[in-house]
Amino acid sequence: MSDEINEFLMGEGGKAFEFAAIGDTVTGQIVAMKKRQQTDFQTGNPAFWPNGDPKMMLALTLQTELHESEDDDGLRNVYLRGGNYTAIKGKGTSSLVAVKDAVKRSGHPIEIGGTLTLQYSGEAAAPAKGLQPAKLYVAAYKPAVLVSMDDLA
Repeated sequence: MSDEINEFLMGEGGKAFEFAAIGDTVTGQIVAMKKRQQTDFQTGNPAFWPNGDPKMMLALTLQTELHESEDDDGLRNVYLRGGNYTAIKGKGTSSLVAVKDAVKRSGHPIEIGGTLTLQYSGEAAAPAKGLQPAKLYVAAYKPAVLVSMDDLA
């Protein structure tokens, strides 16, 4: 309960990293992870699957080296959503699938302290008429480094 209260009081921190153009990349250490419900792109309302289940996503806050102003703490949020897409430009998969694949390749679970690199690497057809093409991603994940007392000797 105290985590929920702290989140309410302090906010999640950081701003969304904007993947504006193919090739845009963000790298940072994971400082927060939260599963949350997606919103509909057109209405802003909570999104649901046809069976009534909520569409979920994973929100990650990364500590990056980015500083756009003196007040910028470098925190950036990325939102991992699933989906099955076929690239029409570039390459990649949904952000969620890209990160899942990167975590599997690392051989370690995703965790606070791990380092994530996420790159906007391609586009797929727009999910609905009037919407922008779906963005595709590639990712790399490096687990947090564990230090033992032997490492300090």
